[in-house]
Amino acid sequence: MRKNKHTGLPGQRIEDTIMAILEEDPCHEDLIIQKIKENQFHNLEDAQIHSALLRVLSSLEIPENESISVWQEIIENKNKLTHCLGRSVGIRIATLDYFTNINKKIKNPKIIEMKLFAETEKLILVDELTRLYNRRHFETALVREFKQSTRYNQNLSLLIIDIDDFKKINDTYGHTTGDEILAKVAKQITSCLRIEDTACRIGGEEFAVIFPQTNEEQALIASEKLLEACRKIKLSEKPVTISGGIVSYPEKVKTCSEMYDLADRALYTAKQSGKNQIVAYSNEKRSSLRFDANLELLFILPDKTMKTISKNISVTGIAFDTEEDISLNESFDVKLRESESNKEMNAKIKVIRKEEIGIHRFHMGAEFLDLSPEDQSKLSDLYTLQRFQSEIPSIVI
Repeated sequence: MRKNKHTGLPGQRIEDTIMAILEEDPCHEDLIIQKIKENQFHNLEDAQIHSALLRVLSSLEIPENESISVWQEIIENKNKLTHCLGRSVGIRIATLDYFTNINKKIKNPKIIEMKLFAETEKLILVDELTRLYNRRHFETALVREFKQSTRYNQNLSLLIIDIDDFKKINDTYGHTTGDEILAKVAKQITSCLRIEDTACRIGGEEFAVIFPQTNEEQALIASEKLLEACRKIKLSEKPVTISGGIVSYPEKVKTCSEMYDLADRALYTAKQSGKNQIVAYSNEKRSSLRFDANLELLFILPDKTMKTISKNISVTGIAFDTEEDISLNESFDVKLRESESNKEMNAKIKVIRKEEIGIHRFHMGAEFLDLSPEDQSKLSDLYTLQRFQSEIPSIVI
């Protein structure tokens, strides 16, 4: 097999590859299937290739399970037309005749130069600022990739990304600088992708990446590389950071309609738990990420101060063991202290879970109440410190 001359760009659609091949060699378009297969970077099944080819030639969505037989019928029609006319008939003419006179899916065709059509299509599907695909293409691509994943029993992951503190960037440096940051982030996203991945700008400072044939663990690794690449972007000598949420099929999601919502929920957790991180969605019941954390926990009571050590921490609550028989729904003022860094914060907590684990020994779960913006910031710092110190994080939402 000859070496492929086509070089793929990250996120390039199979349709773009087909049009590039047709532009390069318009006189031998009947060999298009062979040439597409020589472009190994797409890793598509024959039915997927045929369906994409028919979509390029006719703008029709032919089901993959019908695409190979339809293509064979078009080739037969091409051969018949060539024999009847006594001259070679191209595959485009044979396709047009097939869909207008045999398999009548086109009733009122219009002739247009393919390159011109592709340029017009890109105006509809590509975001002008970032040159990534827009939300319209994202929604179509996600449905298509999900169908392929279910049909061929393949993994699929979706990453939703948001630039941290982007409103502050716009307010501080102006929208022109904000647009420059958006373009730079898009460039870094693209630099980290494989040819089969699809990156889109889906609104404001929010992006999405579709990872075909990728499980949760693989998607997390790819996403962390992407996060690190974006940190190379500097603004006033400080790195630009992003937060992201991941969901994977079939590990965590069963339907296409759930994918965006659950990835967005994971993104929300990443934002609420300190930003500058990637979080994978889980269907466990807890409401936020928890990490093992050995923090000093001081209960400040009117007549005494109790001291214990926390078991784990999240941005919404804390777990600890104690010998005190504390009642459910009881509230306390507390002080949290990290011994190595001496970081500390004041908070108010309410006991919402209680389990007796021994004689005069209880395991408690408490939620934080009415944190001031300053204490919320301190909690985020404590949480982030514990997250990075924890060897095995437990990712739950």
